[in-house]
Amino acid sequence: MIPIAYWRNRKLYTRLIGSRCKKCGAEYYPPVKVCKKCGSTEIEEKEMLKTGTIVSFTKLTEPPVDFKDYAPIYLAMIRLDNGILVLGQLADAESEEIKIGARVMATIRKWTEDGQSGIIYYGYKFKII
Repeated sequence: MIPIAYWRNRKLYTRLIGSRCKKCGAEYYPPVKVCKKCGSTEIEEKEMLKTGTIVSFTKLTEPPVDFKDYAPIYLAMIRLDNGILVLGQLADAESEEIKIGARVMATIRKWTEDGQSGIIYYGYKFKII
């Protein structure tokens, strides 16, 4: 990650920021500039709900280089309580706890650390509740 870009976009990494169409009310994650339902460009930023349900998951035993020290990593497709689908990493979870239908909540956790600069990157992950 590039530290300046991360800092400028930190809100997107630490909160589930999506968008909502002012015209028809459709919600999107990640954010969009044009509504896919009605074509309106009247879009506002909207923080998504933090709770949802696991609909699918996988275990990464060989994650990308920046995340190799954190293996294994569990990723899940989560349907938020407002119906939006989000892909996210699971935090503090043991493999036997992770099940389709498990309830989760977004939380802030350490993502990775830059070995050269020592910068720690934080972002949202999901915790089983």
